Amino acid sequence: GLSAQLAREEARARPDAAGATSLTPQPGAGAGPDAALWDDRVLPLLPLQPPRTGREILTAHITAMVCCAAMDTAGAAPGLDWLDGPSLLFDGARTADLAPSVLSLVETGDPGPLRAWMTDLGIRPEKPVRLV
Repeated sequence: GLSAQLAREEARARPDAAGATSLTPQPGAGAGPDAALWDDRVLPLLPLQPPRTGREILTAHITAMVCCAAMDTAGAAPGLDWLDGPSLLFDGARTADLAPSVLSLVETGDPGPLRAWMTDLGIRPEKPVRLV
């Protein structure tokens, strides 16, 4: 039974005489009433995202470490903004100036803005971060 089903699927995937493959599924022996509605060979519904660059990954990791340090040493709380995604909350207020400080560190190698931001909020970078 499996060999016959595999042969049917391969026959459907082969190009026809015009050179195009058939995108309409052919109902097989075990196909249900919705078999004609489902075709997993078409393009995905959402476009695929390009792979992240090393800078983007480094920025995400530094941001995560700063957020962990803020929660451990300064009493910050994680938040979620429906437009911007994850955010960091201090005393219930969202902090919006973390990203430019991290980008300054990643792109120019200047730790000054991030260090000043952390000092202003009472985040101690010398304390080990708990990853639990």
